[in-house]
Amino acid sequence: MAKPASEVSVYNLLTFDIEEWFHANYEHINPADYRGKGSNFRAQVDMLLQLCSDAGCNATFFVLGSIGEDYPDVVRKIVQAGHEVAAHGYGHHLAYKQTFQAFKADVQKAVAILEDITGTKVLGYRAPSWSIVESNLHYLEALEELGLMYDASIFPVKTFLYGIPSAPTDIHKPRVNGRELGIWEVPTSVVSLFGRNIGYSGGFYFRFFPAFLIKKAIRAANRKGRSVVVYLHPRELDCTERRLILPCKEAFIHYYNIRGTKAKLEDIMMSFSFTSIATQLERLATTAQTADRQESLVATKPSQF
Repeated sequence: MAKPASEVSVYNLLTFDIEEWFHANYEHINPADYRGKGSNFRAQVDMLLQLCSDAGCNATFFVLGSIGEDYPDVVRKIVQAGHEVAAHGYGHHLAYKQTFQAFKADVQKAVAILEDITGTKVLGYRAPSWSIVESNLHYLEALEELGLMYDASIFPVKTFLYGIPSAPTDIHKPRVNGRELGIWEVPTSVVSLFGRNIGYSGGFYFRFFPAFLIKKAIRAANRKGRSVVVYLHPRELDCTERRLILPCKEAFIHYYNIRGTKAKLEDIMMSFSFTSIATQLERLATTAQTADRQESLVATKPSQF
């Protein structure tokens, strides 16, 4: 079981991008062609919820608005199990291929659907395929305007699809157009190797690297007081799910080692303490407020000389 709260020094952040097997951003893939035609989605989410229950941890589930429309009972089940539901956009559209207003409307639509189902406020957002990049970083202003608490879309790496390699790697308030925004940015975790940032704790990286290396990297981050973000998709734990027909490179990235992912995730969940992003941000805010009060008391304490 997970460590008792009294023994935990650093909580890591467990996140799942809740979408179906066909939600992928490739030019020849149209999710509408597959929607409603069958999948293992319900069983996959049940498996994630059981893993969380067994490990005694909470998680953030970034849910597509279209998933909310198709599976409202599943979304309610996630909340009833004590987890956070955040937004993943409506239909898995790449943010950098949308205009600012289209992006804002897309997020707003997803948030409205999820809030209507759960009866709770949506606090966070993650862009499909990490599609907040340097060219559309100002889209974070739309999230601020919508009243969200945080974004978790920035990957501090550089790949052919996404990434801002120069982005801060700690939780921070992002700066856009010369000002600090009123939302938090929760970047995906990376390690530095030969001067380059590399992911290790989610998606293809999680499936590719052996468990002992991932655990070593998490321990190293935790020793520095840093939380690690783990992220996966339901399909990545189910080798029986249908598969898209993709070119060799994309197929390798999309499907490598799915057979071993469930056991690896279970091992890591049992080895470290995890919580949701919203809970962690609330914890950080409480810690900051306590520190501010202590500084204020010290500043106002009368001198003894």
